[in-house]
Amino acid sequence: MILKMKGGIMRNKFLNLSHSAIKEETVMCLLKRITAAVPIQYIYLHNNFFAGKAVREMLITVQFKHVRILNELTPVLNIVFNGQTEFSYRVFHVHEVERALLAGSLFFYYATAPQNCLFSKSGSFLACGAPEFIADRVSSTYQHETNKANKFLSGANFYFKQQNFEHCAFMLHQVFDLMYRAIEILVMGKDKKTHRISAHQLYVKAYVKPLSELFNDEEELCLLHLLDEAYLAVRYENNYTISERDVMRLFEKIGLLYCVSEQVYQGIMNNHFDQQVTEMLVG
Repeated sequence: MILKMKGGIMRNKFLNLSHSAIKEETVMCLLKRITAAVPIQYIYLHNNFFAGKAVREMLITVQFKHVRILNELTPVLNIVFNGQTEFSYRVFHVHEVERALLAGSLFFYYATAPQNCLFSKSGSFLACGAPEFIADRVSSTYQHETNKANKFLSGANFYFKQQNFEHCAFMLHQVFDLMYRAIEILVMGKDKKTHRISAHQLYVKAYVKPLSELFNDEEELCLLHLLDEAYLAVRYENNYTISERDVMRLFEKIGLLYCVSEQVYQGIMNNHFDQQVTEMLVG
């Protein structure tokens, strides 16, 4: 049930009264503060379906015509959510979410299900798409990204045999970059626009912890720095050297990266099929 609020901060806005969280005082307080500060189109509240995330996440969407640069909203929303330990948030443009849903995003399919909508400016929901096509699209997208990563891995092996460790490190950097992006799209709906593997690690920390800990202690963080520098060195011809030992350690990390990524992918697909079977039995 969608109810149009009359009077107060939420004038001409719509709340989904069927969402159980609407009864929570903290949620209503957050909604009032968010809608007062930001030109919202939709707000969805969900428990991360894929990674067992403990903190509930609000997906806040805005129209591009109202807010062109999403980072401009960060200072305001950080103030709104200051002190909150129960909820996290992320912000998207509506057209990003709509495009992802059309492409068969499993993350957004579940996160933006009608029952997860807290607030809608128009009173309507985002169209989630047909579930029977999603699994194939998700599998195709993931395999496409891993195939690209595999080609760079072949290049890394070639340069390693040639004892060209600098170009080998660059190829390995591309493998890391592509695999992190594939998992980010799968688990979080959107990849991080960066070529720094250190930034990818931070981005996935709350969602896929093992991928945030591939490079963990002080010695490994130095190795991570060498990996990130390899990308810049080849592109901008900086002076750069890396030892055979360090390259071999990067190959070991690649093995872990592939292992964790495959586990995440299989877990997500299994969860999706379990959900579909449950819905068929209930229906």
